[in-house]
Amino acid sequence: MSRVTNTRTLLAALTLIALPAVAEVQLPRILSDGAILQRDQPVVFWGTADPGEAVALSVDGKQVASGQADADGQWRIRSSSTFTAGGPHTVTLAGDNRIELSDVYFGDVWLASGQSNMELPMARVAEKYADEITNSANTRIRQFKVPKVVDYQAPQADVPEGDWVAATPDTLPDFSAVGYFFAKAIERAEDVPVGIVTAAYGGSTAQSWMSPKALQAFPHYLAQAEQNAKPGYVDAQKAADRNANDEWYNYINKHDVGLQNNWASTGADTQWQSITMPGYWSERGVGEHSGVIWLKKTVQVAASAAGQPATLRLGRIVDADTAYINGQQVGNITYQYPPRIYPVPSGVLKAGANEITVRLITNNKDGGFVPDKPYALELANTSIDLTGDWQYRVGVTHTPTPPTTFWDFLQPVGMYNAMLAPLFNVPFKGVIWYQGESNVGAAAEYAQLLPAMVRDWRAHFNQPRLPFIVAQLPGFGTKTEDANQPSDWAVMRDSQTHVLSEPNTALTVNLGLGEWNDIHPLNKKDVAERLALAARKLVYGESKLAAESPAAYRMSIEGEKVLVSVAHAKRGLLSDGKPGGFAIAGADGEFVWAKAELQGDHILLWSDEVKQPTQVRYGWADFPHKANVKARGGLPLMPFSLSLPAPALDQADD
Repeated sequence: MSRVTNTRTLLAALTLIALPAVAEVQLPRILSDGAILQRDQPVVFWGTADPGEAVALSVDGKQVASGQADADGQWRIRSSSTFTAGGPHTVTLAGDNRIELSDVYFGDVWLASGQSNMELPMARVAEKYADEITNSANTRIRQFKVPKVVDYQAPQADVPEGDWVAATPDTLPDFSAVGYFFAKAIERAEDVPVGIVTAAYGGSTAQSWMSPKALQAFPHYLAQAEQNAKPGYVDAQKAADRNANDEWYNYINKHDVGLQNNWASTGADTQWQSITMPGYWSERGVGEHSGVIWLKKTVQVAASAAGQPATLRLGRIVDADTAYINGQQVGNITYQYPPRIYPVPSGVLKAGANEITVRLITNNKDGGFVPDKPYALELANTSIDLTGDWQYRVGVTHTPTPPTTFWDFLQPVGMYNAMLAPLFNVPFKGVIWYQGESNVGAAAEYAQLLPAMVRDWRAHFNQPRLPFIVAQLPGFGTKTEDANQPSDWAVMRDSQTHVLSEPNTALTVNLGLGEWNDIHPLNKKDVAERLALAARKLVYGESKLAAESPAAYRMSIEGEKVLVSVAHAKRGLLSDGKPGGFAIAGADGEFVWAKAELQGDHILLWSDEVKQPTQVRYGWADFPHKANVKARGGLPLMPFSLSLPAPALDQADD
């Protein structure tokens, strides 16, 4: 190559470097093919481009808005016209380049947010709702799933990935179960396409969805957020947690004699002890134990089922397990919450004796098989019960796992920055919120925290009256017969009612939909339909709907009895059997179970043990299994705690 050619090549390269880079018009991921945009409101689009670049928005070839990127290359345009429900439409963005979005619908866009019970996908409840999945094809119901990410530095402009997906049998398993059933109910009732934007993160706290400004009223959370924002701080803490966790698991894996001696394949011997399952170590004679315990059970399989596929159901296990049949691994789950439904491949089962082995890791002293869950080996034409006699042997004993901070979901501001801020330009029809489990330990604080979060969101979405509908927590926890048993979950449900102090809000009651032994109850359809019922009245103006649960608002004394007045019960109250779940107390504050008589929209309560009642409660327990009162329309009575006003202080002179 000649020297002249080299010089020309260098000059050309230098010229290219000197030219400014061309920044094409870019859209956020939520504005993409298949999107559902909010009907009957101006169309809002935003994104990036070259500074000063003109951007035009067209719907079906007709320009409806235009604008210009600012000095930072940011642009936001808003149409003067609105669009009625329907589709599909083609939406075009034109600047120096052209973006065409196809299969766009106008309808109602709802934000579905919270923690695991909102995040929980249809795949987790597929058995309960198999027909729903099979018959789900509906192009008018779509989901945009916001990735589960956190950021402690600053609000983000976009999410790292995501697409609009229409409901089909193939896509529905990834839909939020509550979000899907809510969308289905609204689409059917209002005859509009419904888009669900699912921004939910299992385990997240309310403060993790709030801005630093909103947390100024909660300085302990603001201080933590400021600490987390320091460069490298969270990464260092995560690394320390991860190293401690890895050391724990490395220890138990190295010292587990069950792994060393292949207990998954070898049969039990005289060193194995009998144990009755399901149950926990503390109640089965094992005592406190962290580490690994192996369990075995032998079952007989008919020759006709030998070699055939099957399903192994191991209920729910605390904490982690690996399951084997005849030495072959058939399942593994690393934490306690998911149901164990393990497919057994063809060829694993044999005629006659088959050995089921479970390697169970307990992180914190009291593990086991959670009671009142299904434990069975299901064959084509029969089911073998796996409850009862098992054998067990300790593989390794260790200290409990080191405590962790759960940096990905418990910390303030993290989801606000990464999962919420990218949505602030979206005009939403409303919000459905299912969260609170991770705030139960600070339930009283939640009474201020949740309303503050609602105000915070409305300010950042620039929708001062954005409808906000909250799912009150259902029952979860040990059933109790003690009327005085303290209950953080009852306090949390009461704290959730404080959201109603904000305008344009609603609260749905979910007593009867929980499971005492599972924080993730399977019944997501009824939860969603109660949210949809509230939305139809609050948002869609169906004023005659009986959408609110009956709610006690006043108590008065009638002799030795208490008369409780109930709102939203004009047609009267009903109960399944004798009305239960009520407790009554006098000045000493000692509660006893009360007898109850339903009198239209009033409840008369009394107990022979309390002659001068001053307080009453209903459904005041973690799992209020006695509570059985509902409106004639079917919605359950909201749990409550009422008391008489404190007597006025004697102002007389001494």
